[in-house]
Amino acid sequence: MPVNKMQRPSFILSTLLCCLFTSTPSFADNQSRLIALDVKEGQAILLQHKDRGLLIDTGHAGQAENLLQKLKQYGVSELDAVIFTHLHPDHASGYFRIKEAFPLSRFYSNCQPIQVNRAPDISRWVAEDLQSNSAHQCLNATDNLSFADTELDILWPDIIKGDNLNYNSLVIHIKMNQQDFILMGDVNQEVETQLLNAGRLPENIEVLVVGHHGWHDATGDALLKQLKPTQAIISINANNARGYPHESVLQRLQQYGASIKRTDQQGDILLQ
Repeated sequence: MPVNKMQRPSFILSTLLCCLFTSTPSFADNQSRLIALDVKEGQAILLQHKDRGLLIDTGHAGQAENLLQKLKQYGVSELDAVIFTHLHPDHASGYFRIKEAFPLSRFYSNCQPIQVNRAPDISRWVAEDLQSNSAHQCLNATDNLSFADTELDILWPDIIKGDNLNYNSLVIHIKMNQQDFILMGDVNQEVETQLLNAGRLPENIEVLVVGHHGWHDATGDALLKQLKPTQAIISINANNARGYPHESVLQRLQQYGASIKRTDQQGDILLQ
């Protein structure tokens, strides 16, 4: 089924996701919720409505069993779709285990070609399997999806440029429970500037899922001045070998009034 690029909201997923739920939810008023899952080094964001879920990134392969246990813990029995922001291992190498555990799931990515010797082998293996997977579709800017009462608008990239996986990472605007969530993937400040110049980013959002795990190449002043997030989520492991998150980013977030939550400190972060 092709992605609807014109109609808002899009109902590409609504025809794939059953609208009748029989389980009793454990959260208030049957609302959807977003959970930043603690998958140590990497990122996995769960959108949940009753017993169904949509996953944005999977974390790395070594956390796959932990991820599956968390989905079970939260009562997710059907995983309708998985969206990969990009195919770096810390975002996408849990793919094979998720595909095995949820054979009816659909998969979405930016379909960036993986250059041999320019990316880890596991990224190439995931890309090759997705290419042959009939349940996989490509996403880029102006595409939109719906999951239960939640809308997801893809803001970036317009087209794939070059071989930098971070630069071409999906940026997603999530609208849930009358709140705005922006998930930045691993894009840098150059992409942030292009999004701002194109007028694609909203103002005064509730939640920012911080780009590139809080590294200094992302989450610039101009972005924060526009978004003014009430809360900022950083998906990261304790004592990260790369030094994430960077102190300058933490200071900028505080300067703009964002309450910072980190998976290495709070564990799973639930927002409703």
